[in-house]
Amino acid sequence: MVVAGGGFTGIETAADMPQRLRAVFGDSADIRVLIVEQAADIGPDLGPGPRPVILEALGALGVEIRTSARVSAIDATGVTLEGGEHIAAATVVWTAGARANALAAQVPGEHDRYGRLVSDAELRASEAPAIFVAGDVVQAATDDLGNVAVMSCQHALSLGRVAGHNAAAELVGLPTARYSQPKYVTCLDLGPWGAVYTEGWDRQVKLRGQEAKALKRAINTQWIYPPAADRDAALALADPYYVIVP
Repeated sequence: MVVAGGGFTGIETAADMPQRLRAVFGDSADIRVLIVEQAADIGPDLGPGPRPVILEALGALGVEIRTSARVSAIDATGVTLEGGEHIAAATVVWTAGARANALAAQVPGEHDRYGRLVSDAELRASEAPAIFVAGDVVQAATDDLGNVAVMSCQHALSLGRVAGHNAAAELVGLPTARYSQPKYVTCLDLGPWGAVYTEGWDRQVKLRGQEAKALKRAINTQWIYPPAADRDAALALADPYYVIVP
């Protein structure tokens, strides 16, 4: 298996695959999982903070890494790199980059390199103030230090709360809320090895291994799930000032 793209999604996919493939083909199967990343380092957007942990985990899992390499073609037999090298693969998983939904391009205003609409502090599109934007289609400032929301559930949940509140509030003449989410964390799943949890935009490692894995399970099974079918619980979580990560 070749995973094209060694960012957050590519790392999580590759880390989980050796165990999954051996569960299907048997413990003695000759399994090869390779990440191909065009940048000079694995996890380029994650920065140097968690990289030693990521390399340790992928090494322990038997995942191979090729950096400074770009996939130029995919066919039924594998992938071809930009320099002409062909790597045989039964499966190719593409995780190289992200783009905002094409719907965002129909809204006038400034767009970033991902195609996201740039918004004001209340999540209005810059040149279409009647439109509120959230999630993976908005570039919104999270603080006053120049940081902006990333395309992840962590920011999407709060963005949705604020944009939904503001759209409704404007219709009935109530005050709108400003979006702010100064605390930033990441929790990268590393398959059976565990996970790595970081805090801050410089991604300082706070938890690793199975301790971080327990947190990742809580995020995936509790934190990002909708509330119970209860009116009071749903309205409480819809509060634009609700804090996900204290």
